[in-house]
Amino acid sequence: MRRAVLLLLTLVYLAGVAWMTLRPSVYGPGTTELLWRALDLFARHDETSWITFARVEAAANVAMFVPMGMFPALLLPRRFWWVGIVVGFAATVGIEWYQAAYLSATRFSDPQDLVMNTLGAVIGAVFVGLALPRRRRRRPAGARSPAPVW
Repeated sequence: MRRAVLLLLTLVYLAGVAWMTLRPSVYGPGTTELLWRALDLFARHDETSWITFARVEAAANVAMFVPMGMFPALLLPRRFWWVGIVVGFAATVGIEWYQAAYLSATRFSDPQDLVMNTLGAVIGAVFVGLALPRRRRRRPAGARSPAPVW
């Protein structure tokens, strides 16, 4: 059951990433206006003037790809935690290629996206690789544990 739920969440997540990255415009008219208003508000105050569009976009790219590293690491055996990094990198290469080839009139392929997206996948995969406890093999009833080798 756990694997089926994870697989469903993975598919929903991938559909969301495709929707965000493979359409001609990432922002709708209302979203763009709201974003620029918020950034303008931040720029007016010294304490928040460091919050710029470039930083928000970079942070959003990292955050969007954390699950890209987590889901493969959760679905595969623990020793394959690193596959999430490869999946995140490969997905980003595919997205950037698609944007350059088919959406070049409204979107642009950016090497920083490759770095930020892959960083997000690394964070997700490493978190799963380090945070989840190791699964113990179950021994049949009556089986003895091997003697430690010291």
